[in-house]
Amino acid sequence: MSENRGLEGLCERVVARGLCAACGACVSLCPYLRSFQGRIVPLNPCDISEGRCFAYCPRTEVDLAHIHNKVFQREYELTEMGLFRRVLMARARDKVFRKRAQTGGVVSSLMNFALKTGMIRAAVLTRRGEDHLPEGVVARTPEEILACAGSGYVAGPTLQAFNEGDWTPEDHIGVVGLPCQVLAVGRMRASNLEKRTPVDQVSLVIGLFCTWALDYEPFLAFLRGRLDVSQIQKLDITPPPERILKVYTGPETLDIPLDEIRPFIRPSCQVCADMTAEFSDLSIGTVEGESAWNTVVVRTDRGEELLSLAEKAGVIESKPLPDENLAHLLEASRLKKKRALDALRERGELEHGYLKDAPHWGRNQLFSKLPG
Repeated sequence: MSENRGLEGLCERVVARGLCAACGACVSLCPYLRSFQGRIVPLNPCDISEGRCFAYCPRTEVDLAHIHNKVFQREYELTEMGLFRRVLMARARDKVFRKRAQTGGVVSSLMNFALKTGMIRAAVLTRRGEDHLPEGVVARTPEEILACAGSGYVAGPTLQAFNEGDWTPEDHIGVVGLPCQVLAVGRMRASNLEKRTPVDQVSLVIGLFCTWALDYEPFLAFLRGRLDVSQIQKLDITPPPERILKVYTGPETLDIPLDEIRPFIRPSCQVCADMTAEFSDLSIGTVEGESAWNTVVVRTDRGEELLSLAEKAGVIESKPLPDENLAHLLEASRLKKKRALDALRERGELEHGYLKDAPHWGRNQLFSKLPG
């Protein structure tokens, strides 16, 4: 009997095993899946033997080589943080973006610039919705982009907004997402199934660095036990060695040690091998020791074009990333891959083919550099 690669297989292989990333890639593709309170909920059985819900999910079997070839038109090679051309540090020149953003404001300012120049006509972003529940939105104005600035460290179904978008054939679409969401977009591009979402109109993908994301319901319950969550203005995590979650509520700030929130990390993050959103045009994160700047990884012609035009237009400023910072970034990315491989082995998921290339990783020189 052949394996089910529809909703039944998705529920068995992903949902039942606690591996759902809540990325939203499967939501609204059929009437049987809904997003609710940070979870993807199957409503009814489905007899389809092969479906887009299974094909697009970043936690079902992933052929990284096939996706890499489709996205970059190049052969896949396991490296610390994927294909890239250069790495730099940058920040928005507009103080409005720097004030509203998590760090340097580069993501918001670049998406705004791409919108103004016509590189994109709409952006799929994540916004903190009611009661701090993340939700995907389609932004078509600078005001809508600015409203999505900042991070809540909670997984959200961003790609639901992409699937439900009121798109026209003329729309060029930009997507900003976490590594799992960027991988799902790559799977959409590489899939041979009929595409009912305009993935071929995605002209820009910006990925966000991510080590883990939190499960909404238990994390919010934890915060409610500490403060009035309606007063939260911003969340931030300090770099090592401090590692504190700072909760800003206006005049006051609550410091929470990261060890207290680690129990709320989604189990799916333990098997994620991608820290820097490797299938994007640009990958953007923080700079260790430089809270007002972003690290920017340039991967494609499109990413290089946007970054160069934005710098010439005075939208962003940049400078070289110190070698020490790059070394730390590569090490952190290697370690996430190793932790994911160890977790997959411990869970027995390698037997189910989650990462097609994973059995070869342990013999790769990349991991011989690591202790343990």
